[in-house]
Amino acid sequence: MHRSKKTCMAVVLCAAVLSQSFAFDTYGASAADSSLSKSAAAASMFTLDQLGSVTLKQSVSVKLTDMNIFAQPDGSILTYTLRYSNNSGSRVDLIDYFSKVSTPSGAIVKGKVVTMDAGKRSVPANSSHFVTYHVNIGRSAQVNGMKVSIFGWDFSSATYEKKLGGFTIPAQYSSVVPVGKSKKMNNLSVTAKADTVQRYTINGKVYIKLGMKLSNGGTKVLSDPGYKAYLKSAGGSVFELLPESSGTGYKLQPQESRTIYYWAEIPSTMKTNGMTLQLAQEDEALKIHLPVQSFKLPASGSDIAVAKGNSAKLMMKQQPVTVKAERMQRMKHNGKVYLRVGVNVANGGKKVLSDPGYKVQLKSAGGSVFDLVPEDETGGSFKIQPGQKRTIYYLAEVPSTLKTDNMTMQFMQEDEALKMTLPVKTFKLPSVTADVPAADYAVKTISVNHLMIETQLKSTSVYAENDTGKWSLQFRVKNLGEKSLKLPAYELSILTHEGYSIPVNAKALANVTLKPLEEKLIDLRADVPLHMKQNMLQLQLTEPAVEGKITFPAALYKIPYAQEGKSYLGSENIIENDHGTFGVKLSSYQRLPWGDGDQIAARISIRNTKALTVQLPELKAQVKADMRDLSSTAQIVVPNDQTTLASNETVEMYVLANVPYSYNFNQLRIELEEISSGEADVTRFLSLNTRAVNNVVNQVAAGESYRIDTPGKKAEVRERMSTVYPDSSSNLIYTELEMTSQETRQSKQAQLVAYYKTPDNEYFEAEVNQSSVKTGPNGKNLVTVWSKLPLNVNTSQLVLYIGEGVAGEKLTDQREESTEVIGSINTVGLALSPRAFQPATNLGNVELFPYKLSITRGEARLSEGKDTLNTAIDYNLSRNGDYETGEYEHKLIMEMIDPTGQSTEKTLTFGTDLSIGSNKSYTMTMNNNFHKNISGGGVRINLYDEFQGRRMLLGSQSYPIIYEENQANRPDSD
Repeated sequence: MHRSKKTCMAVVLCAAVLSQSFAFDTYGASAADSSLSKSAAAASMFTLDQLGSVTLKQSVSVKLTDMNIFAQPDGSILTYTLRYSNNSGSRVDLIDYFSKVSTPSGAIVKGKVVTMDAGKRSVPANSSHFVTYHVNIGRSAQVNGMKVSIFGWDFSSATYEKKLGGFTIPAQYSSVVPVGKSKKMNNLSVTAKADTVQRYTINGKVYIKLGMKLSNGGTKVLSDPGYKAYLKSAGGSVFELLPESSGTGYKLQPQESRTIYYWAEIPSTMKTNGMTLQLAQEDEALKIHLPVQSFKLPASGSDIAVAKGNSAKLMMKQQPVTVKAERMQRMKHNGKVYLRVGVNVANGGKKVLSDPGYKVQLKSAGGSVFDLVPEDETGGSFKIQPGQKRTIYYLAEVPSTLKTDNMTMQFMQEDEALKMTLPVKTFKLPSVTADVPAADYAVKTISVNHLMIETQLKSTSVYAENDTGKWSLQFRVKNLGEKSLKLPAYELSILTHEGYSIPVNAKALANVTLKPLEEKLIDLRADVPLHMKQNMLQLQLTEPAVEGKITFPAALYKIPYAQEGKSYLGSENIIENDHGTFGVKLSSYQRLPWGDGDQIAARISIRNTKALTVQLPELKAQVKADMRDLSSTAQIVVPNDQTTLASNETVEMYVLANVPYSYNFNQLRIELEEISSGEADVTRFLSLNTRAVNNVVNQVAAGESYRIDTPGKKAEVRERMSTVYPDSSSNLIYTELEMTSQETRQSKQAQLVAYYKTPDNEYFEAEVNQSSVKTGPNGKNLVTVWSKLPLNVNTSQLVLYIGEGVAGEKLTDQREESTEVIGSINTVGLALSPRAFQPATNLGNVELFPYKLSITRGEARLSEGKDTLNTAIDYNLSRNGDYETGEYEHKLIMEMIDPTGQSTEKTLTFGTDLSIGSNKSYTMTMNNNFHKNISGGGVRINLYDEFQGRRMLLGSQSYPIIYEENQANRPDSD
């Protein structure tokens, strides 16, 4: 550490040269001039420029521009600067002129040129030169009354010299710059000002810290001139001032300002009023110190701590910075007590502010001192952009009994040049505050790697399940910075009033990166035992644990108590998630047979309430009926494969799940979860909880139609006919449906799934047969449905339950034979009107829809002596071309009965055995012992509809037998 001393040696004062010769000019105005004394103000009003000039010869003159003095043991050194102006057309040799200084005591001393100006021997035409001279004036200490006389050589006089004129320094002139004034330097437009004086006590010793501000208003870089600085007390004691490390070797850019700080140790009893700063520069050739300038110093101030809650403006690395001690917290960790101090730093400069490397100490009211260290590694190596703010946290371990009232924090900096730890600024700290949780749904801003994020516990809900409160929390984070930010893998826990900490699965926060101003909503879940107070919970956010680092909670949030809302059938609720804001509605709920159990089908409507188009994520369903988890059988069906939602657009999706038919429940919970990158990475999209579990199936009256409104498969469906195929063991109920397309383009019709329901709520699964080809606009499909029923079932009161079959995550159609149907949606109950079929009495108009057969003529021929009966019919066969059908499952059976009662059957196939068209014929042959028994009569033809092995008589008609005698066997008639 530098040891202060009184300077007993004489220091020569001379005008300094900064990269080229210049002199100090007039005083500059200052806002700090309010405390000037009247005498100082009067002195500042007089300038050397008022002394005029001395003519050396025609068009050549000289003027006194500057004078300084510095008292030293070997005599005071006076420096003065003359400006030679040559307005003639030829050069002027300075060897023809010289100057002398006369002191008030009568001493006369000839001026000598300082080394830096020794080379200036002439003044070119139409130019000027500044030349600085020095003299030793003995014990004189003031410039007042000094005279500078100008001489030229005159060899005609006895002394060979001639006095040309002179300059007398008046009593009101002072070479010392008054308090609060700045002094301007010529040529480089640099001004200097003694800016601040402070008195410090460090380790029992007293120091003066002095700040001198330099402002470069020119266009050239100013390099450190290497001044020597001295502090002179009002009593005449002189102390060398040493610059801080940052005050040496600097470069001052054009238009830049810099404050150079100097330190000197002084006696503790020395008065600090009326002190003077003297700047000097060594002239190595002359072996003396030349004065540069003297500044009157203001009264020194003490290092007064910044009041609580106030900020202070500091210069950090020549940058204006505003610093404020924001808060102090008392925390416990592993049985130890720590104080955590948050310091806000605002960069008011135009350059990036890097860490100045300050040491920070915490001081108690009782005098105990503790080192404060940055809470994280970046706190000790920060960079703050111009105009930005940053809060840096410091930690100190303290005794558990330490009183925290009236504590202070001090910034210090190690100075290598001075070999000292220098104080920078002291702040009074605010009272210790507890880490108060954010209020209900309040926004809380926290720092992540010195970038700010906005956090909020946006929504909460809880429902009871057994002895557990099942909590759902929606947590919002937003990046307030200008750079992308990856969130730490925060640890989350719920703090209970009883003192327990319940971990919360925070996996959703593990890999979150936010772009500037981007925000995300993150779903959190936790189970809290019901015996704990559910309305007094807090969510704690803690940065991930790092070995060797003390980790404290980053934030606390009150968890508002809110019971989970119920979803009512047809009522829309607004929900918000990371994809947007949606209106969600449980549009319908059905529970119907499926296989050997039941299947529930919930139709959910999702409406985009925002102005922007939303991309829907891939979803999976979690379904719970009371306490039974049905998720393993759950499927989501989006009929039109819609994946985007425009503004105010709605998508309908169905959630299917299987349940034992004997299981009754009162509450249904459905959650749709987003699958982003794997099964383990799941985010909830929406949640529905309802008690509306009454089966709702639209009923359609007999003879009426209903609509299928699924996009791409719109159709109108009605019963064409129903009938019963009886046998001795069961009845086969058979229904034909007419399905008319309502689409404006060719489309695949929905594959139907059907059950027959009895009045006793018995369900019989039905087989469905329909076309697999596309149907044009207004095109019709014939759909056949059938099932075998016990004989005791009353077939006159059946209702056909029809739904749209689904496979995987979409509707099925007949061409997807390899796809297993896993359920149905949009089921309706269609009342049937079964009718008994009355056989026709002739075969002139037989219908086996969509075919119609008309036998126009029939006859059998039997030749005498033959056993073959050949029967031929003429017919018309047509097919209704308005209908597309599936595989035709009906068979036409033709039974022919001869006069003896013997019958022969033939299965006829439409299109092959019987051709479609008019005036067609068909022949069938019967073999029997006809030659013995028949010689006339007729045959009876019965037509049957055979379906699934069961027959129904369509009609009967008899046709004549034409007996043809053998002419060869007839006796000749003569």
